[in-house]
Amino acid sequence: MRGAGALGVLAVLPAELVRQVVTRTAEAAEPHYFLDTHQYATVDALCRRLIPGPQDDPTEPDPGAREANVIAYIDLFLGAFNAGERIWGDGPFSGRAGPPPWPFGGTAPSPYPDDFARTFPLSKVEELSWRTLLEGTKGLSERKWADVAAGGHYVGLQEQYVQGVKDLDAAAAQMFPPAKDFVSLSPQQQDILIARPDITAGFPSIVFQHAAEGMYGAPEYGGNKDLVGWTYIKFPGDAQPRGYTSEEMLAPDTSPPISAAQLKAFDLQSAFAALGHGTPRAANTPWRGRRGF
Repeated sequence: MRGAGALGVLAVLPAELVRQVVTRTAEAAEPHYFLDTHQYATVDALCRRLIPGPQDDPTEPDPGAREANVIAYIDLFLGAFNAGERIWGDGPFSGRAGPPPWPFGGTAPSPYPDDFARTFPLSKVEELSWRTLLEGTKGLSERKWADVAAGGHYVGLQEQYVQGVKDLDAAAAQMFPPAKDFVSLSPQQQDILIARPDITAGFPSIVFQHAAEGMYGAPEYGGNKDLVGWTYIKFPGDAQPRGYTSEEMLAPDTSPPISAAQLKAFDLQSAFAALGHGTPRAANTPWRGRRGF
């Protein structure tokens, strides 16, 4: 369960908290671990434009950010140290593939407890690293290394999100008066705004990364509610300790082949060229004007 990026943080939380997060539907009015009510609603709206589902686009048959509870994942990630000062999830099994061999007396509990929801303590170095990533340096001497590496003020993810919401609101007011903020725009207006090259290459690219993690990560991290992300891509999820049979490993992919027309429609070269406009990334504002994803 020790993974890079946001996924490593969210498995830290107590099992009861994990159950509460993965079984609820995220609402802007609910308690938050880092984002305030307006920030929560704004990031939620942005995620729903980046990964739309049936509630956001009537032509979209597959689940999206809303159905996967992505906003709760992001909020819990940003506020992980407000919910418990631990980062790594324990293991080795989630119980989704059935109980593992039971080495103790008696029979295995049913249902088998989710080992992923247990927590693993951080070392001092790990805590310093994760706190710096999330919170920034805050002028603390023990985090000065991050400022040195950035060549100036290192901007933590919390600060990037706070400023990113402000910048989205300012762009919404500038492009679509008399609108005052991003959430007051129609979905079509939101799409137009985030498609602007200087905006696409900035805050939305960071949110897209975290939204994808919440969409397809293990549900113990707060997203992938009811396994919707795995189900629609036909990913069976963690299969240990059962594992996979040799037949499952060797079976050919039965999906229809991708046509040349489909490949042309998904032209990555053109997509990245469109994202390449704007000014180069500055170390002291790592999200602003960053080229590409």
